[in-house]
Amino acid sequence: MLRPILITCALTSVVLLGVLIDRQSHTPAVRPEGLPEQEGIFAPGRVEGASLEIELRPQLAGRIAQINVREGQLVRRDQVLLQLDDAEYRQQVALAAAKLKLAKARLDHLVNGARAEQRTEAAALLRAKQAELERAELTWNRVQELRQSQTVSQQEADNQRTLVAALKAEVEAAKARHELIEAPAREDEVAMAQARIDAARAQLGLAQVQLDRTRLCAPCDGQILDLDAAPGELTGPDAPEPTIVMANLAKCRVRAFVEEFDAPRVTLGMNALITADGLPGQEFHGRVVHLSPRMTHKELLTHDPTERYDTKTREVWIELDEPDKLVVGLRVDALLLPAASSDVVAD
Repeated sequence: MLRPILITCALTSVVLLGVLIDRQSHTPAVRPEGLPEQEGIFAPGRVEGASLEIELRPQLAGRIAQINVREGQLVRRDQVLLQLDDAEYRQQVALAAAKLKLAKARLDHLVNGARAEQRTEAAALLRAKQAELERAELTWNRVQELRQSQTVSQQEADNQRTLVAALKAEVEAAKARHELIEAPAREDEVAMAQARIDAARAQLGLAQVQLDRTRLCAPCDGQILDLDAAPGELTGPDAPEPTIVMANLAKCRVRAFVEEFDAPRVTLGMNALITADGLPGQEFHGRVVHLSPRMTHKELLTHDPTERYDTKTREVWIELDEPDKLVVGLRVDALLLPAASSDVVAD
């Protein structure tokens, strides 16, 4: 009888312990010191630029020849930040350009035909062969008359006859060569020559693309946040660390992370009160301008003893009224409050 009672007490203790642990795990995050006691939604966050941090690596593997920026420098879109050694790629461009020039010259030669001197030579050769044939035919006619009177031998007659046949063939060959030189280029030959030009132009374009990839350019206006490179180092698209990190700081904002229990209450246009441990006594203001359409795993931790690590969060972007006073990457705390007006900021 005692055994069932003990088993029941043990099971009850386990259940009570599980309930206690579950309640402790669901303890809401404690509002950090410094935030005013107002009704609102607390969310940790960090300061970011108008874009997330952009990690840049060269598209080609190579040795760094020149670095044109420094950390903290403001840059413009398409500004060259870093230059790789491009000697090989410049030679590839020169070679492709020469092949294109050769292909164009061949098409011009085909369309223009032979030079005037070649045309004159072919016409003169044809007239010379025709004259030789005419003289041989006259001789052959006399030989035939003399052959009837047995004045010339059969051997001499045969020789003259074959000479006439040979000269006729040479005249036909000279005539064909003259017509070939005078004839315009055929359409299929022109098409083949044009195709060679197109292929050479494409090769030049590819070579130019490879040359352009030796330059690492800024994808947008922004500021250099980190520079992990030095002249002479090898780098490339597979480098473990980004060569340059930059961000668009035209408009700073805070990306805050609202836990799932408060996420449904967040709306566009809510006022935001921002504080930072590194700036005691200072408050910054802004409002919610964008809400993530989905929940994600917690990315930013407060390291509070009562913090839940298994919860999901919704990302909220807050546009700051005083963007120049905060540093990109700074950890901050945000308190989201209902908007004073009904204005809603569109995404």
